[in-house]
Amino acid sequence: MFFLLVGPVVAQNEQDQVIFKAMQDELQRNKAELALPGMDKPFYLSFSLGRFRQFEVVGELGAITNSLELPWRGVGSSQLLLGDYNNTNDTRFVGQFMKVGMPAEADYDMIRRNFWLVSDAAYKMALREAAAKEAALKSNPQTPEEAQLPDLVKAEPITKIVESKVPYEIDIKKWENTIRELSAIFKNYKEIYNSSVGISGLDMEVYKQTSEDVTMKQPVTYANLFAQGYVTTEDGVRIGDALSILVARPQDMPSLEDLKKKVTAFAENLMKLRNAPVVEEFYSGPVLFEDGASSSIFVNNLLNQGGLFAYRKPIGQAGGRTLEGRIGRKIIDNRLTVKNYTSLEKYDGTPLLGAYEIDAEGVIPEKEMTLVDKGILRQMLNGRVPSLKTQHSTGSSRFVMTGSDIVYATAPGTIHIQVDKGTKQDKMKKALIKAAKDEGLDYAYIVRSIAGPASRIYKVDVKDGSETQVRFGDVSAINLAKIKRVLDISSKENVSNYILNRQVLSSLIYPASVLIEDVEINKSEPKKEKEPVLKFPLQR
Repeated sequence: MFFLLVGPVVAQNEQDQVIFKAMQDELQRNKAELALPGMDKPFYLSFSLGRFRQFEVVGELGAITNSLELPWRGVGSSQLLLGDYNNTNDTRFVGQFMKVGMPAEADYDMIRRNFWLVSDAAYKMALREAAAKEAALKSNPQTPEEAQLPDLVKAEPITKIVESKVPYEIDIKKWENTIRELSAIFKNYKEIYNSSVGISGLDMEVYKQTSEDVTMKQPVTYANLFAQGYVTTEDGVRIGDALSILVARPQDMPSLEDLKKKVTAFAENLMKLRNAPVVEEFYSGPVLFEDGASSSIFVNNLLNQGGLFAYRKPIGQAGGRTLEGRIGRKIIDNRLTVKNYTSLEKYDGTPLLGAYEIDAEGVIPEKEMTLVDKGILRQMLNGRVPSLKTQHSTGSSRFVMTGSDIVYATAPGTIHIQVDKGTKQDKMKKALIKAAKDEGLDYAYIVRSIAGPASRIYKVDVKDGSETQVRFGDVSAINLAKIKRVLDISSKENVSNYILNRQVLSSLIYPASVLIEDVEINKSEPKKEKEPVLKFPLQR
């Protein structure tokens, strides 16, 4: 249930009341009194407090090797800025955070004491950074456009308490039994070694209070079931692969029977890869990227640090690669439109883990934003630090998923890559074969995942369409130039949840396949390893 409240905090329970009261009282005291003689007072101060618990169960070959359920713990962080909105002490423009421990229980005195400690340290650090920034600006003058930019956009006062709609259930005994059964599957695959299956998760609630009268609470939760294993080919090359199933809560996992099917399919695919023939010769021509490989292309080009995120050049440092200079220009195929959803909770029956109501800086984002319109870049995602081409916040500051700190990063909610006049999925392979024939090729390739030596690559005979899985193919990088004009795009959509940059829960709706021309696939030369002196016990 969601509550939007204005004015004094109306907390949901006694715990919330104690936490918010302690944060507000200590913040007001610091605002009024935190200053050294002759030095500036902070103009902006925020406190964040996270209460979290974690669990993990891991098994190997039917035996539990680790089972851990940690009790509730606490962690906090402080963000303190000197100066004013036009000129702060921040030189890197990625947020200034200082971590502090917090009690697991709502202890008013201890919360205030710890925020007092961290604020004192943050204030002294900010004084040093302000002096360093002043010196850096003298030796590295900004352009007139950069100098006119404020360092921070003011946030509007808001109180928003977001509660989990469904409790986060941790049933360790149940998961121990499940992991035993799933990990035992690998007993049937003697060539797979160092296999393991596990589940881990985080249940966290984040409280935040700022000097701008932003008061908020929101949950951050996930559960991840994983499987991994290794095989060695006959010529001595080690191949490792992994499976991941990400959901919001442990009870959202598929049934045991479905999980068994997924782990068995993972093991079978690893065996097929082990026994597949190697890529023998250089290839240059059309390649059809499907499923995970299609997802990788869009994530790597649009959701990396140089992708659809606004960027402010750090003071005294060289600027990084960014797409901002290409706003208003074509960056991808004109059949593609890219949208960002924030509060959309489900698509085509799949829950979207990227959904959120308020960002980590207290900004309510638009529910839907068009970032790329028919191939033309229109706007970027941003937090409250303006950049030359994105001078407002899109409410895209997201809490980083870790139990060790309370920080945030610019990230999407759910990215939807829409296709205008796409091709039916069952016709995409025919389009690949036609493109290969037009180039006089005897075969082409389908790539279904890009994972180094574990990539799933299939050689397609253009005469009969038969597929042969191959291994050790080095697929050339697919950059933006390659997807500016593509041969064909599927109208079928896939939906996936993932952790962007291992930091932020996000979701992606993307074309199930994309056909790209002039892709190179070379025979790779993976490192060979010495065989163990003794065989893996199951192989005896």
